[in-house]
Amino acid sequence: MGTVTASGSSKLFDSDAAAREAVRAALQGLGGRQPSVGFLFASPAHDLGRALRAARDASRATVIGCSTAGEITERGLTHGGLALLLVASDTITAHAGFSLGLRSDARSVADRLDHGLAEAGEAAANDGRPHLTSVVLADGLAGTGERLVDDLHGRAVKGAQIVGGAAGDEGKFQSTVVGADTQAARDAVAALHVFDATRWGVGVNHGLRPTTARMRVTRATGNVVHELDGRPAFSAYQEHAATRGVDLARERASPYLIGNELGVHSFDKIERVRAPLRAGSDGSLSCAAEIPTGSMVSILDGDPDSMIHAARAAATEAKHSLGERRAAGVLLFDCVCRGMILKSKFQRELEAVRSTFGDVPVAGFLTYGEIARYRRRRDGWHNATAVVVAIPA
Repeated sequence: MGTVTASGSSKLFDSDAAAREAVRAALQGLGGRQPSVGFLFASPAHDLGRALRAARDASRATVIGCSTAGEITERGLTHGGLALLLVASDTITAHAGFSLGLRSDARSVADRLDHGLAEAGEAAANDGRPHLTSVVLADGLAGTGERLVDDLHGRAVKGAQIVGGAAGDEGKFQSTVVGADTQAARDAVAALHVFDATRWGVGVNHGLRPTTARMRVTRATGNVVHELDGRPAFSAYQEHAATRGVDLARERASPYLIGNELGVHSFDKIERVRAPLRAGSDGSLSCAAEIPTGSMVSILDGDPDSMIHAARAAATEAKHSLGERRAAGVLLFDCVCRGMILKSKFQRELEAVRSTFGDVPVAGFLTYGEIARYRRRRDGWHNATAVVVAIPA
């Protein structure tokens, strides 16, 4: 029978009622098939733990989820709502994991998330399900996401893929929450390890361009960039903002920083994009992931057309990865800065993704970091990027 997916959404205020409404809509789309796994993306206005429990009880599926900076289904982008994708399949087996302590010890978190995974992988391979895709949802403010993805990838079975996103809180950058089944917390990671008979398709693209000369990171500690070209890092953003007629105050800088992220260069190529989340009183920048001392960086920007083209390119890559298989559904992990830049044009990006796959269910959220580590990408943690995951039918 293969795999089918269906999305549901709700704008109800009550978290339990919203989750149940989304589940009812998704179950109708499954045509009577029992879902085995689900992905729930909820506004920070919701109690994620309550929503997850209600979704699990109503669907009888294993569900992971997180708070968002915006919720996505094929019907569009919402704020203050709840989005859900349920998956029914006779070709997959799945194992959920949940762990606290991401900020202080990403390696131990990776150990706990991967506990028993090798044995599960061997059993799945013997049962004709050799392809592993781990969907990971992480605290969006921990600053250690890249380290987590590297540790998870180092432990993974050969050919495994890691996808997902960092939780959001509608651009407040104060507190983000992730959960699995009955558990939800800050400083946490949830993972759903899915073994399938067919490899899931993955595509990544950002469409951003440099708007400044390159600068050297002359001092950095972990995910905090202290100096660029020997000066407080935030001063580069104040100068960048001034050229646009913006007086950038540190206390209100986060939206501007997120909308104009740092590109890390490798020769003439932007190797990765990193999001500064806030400016410190000492002029430092706290970023969503590490930028090593000595890196060459520039401040990036993107116009709507290039960002929509990038989303279409990511969708095309994911579709090609499926080979001759068609997609049963799509997960979309899209940076909050893309929503900020596109504004009302975000629907065009969603339509670009959908036009690639046809009329299939879509669910996802606006993130504080995007995850995609697979055979075509050595780096796994992204910012300002669209990550498209195609679930094979």
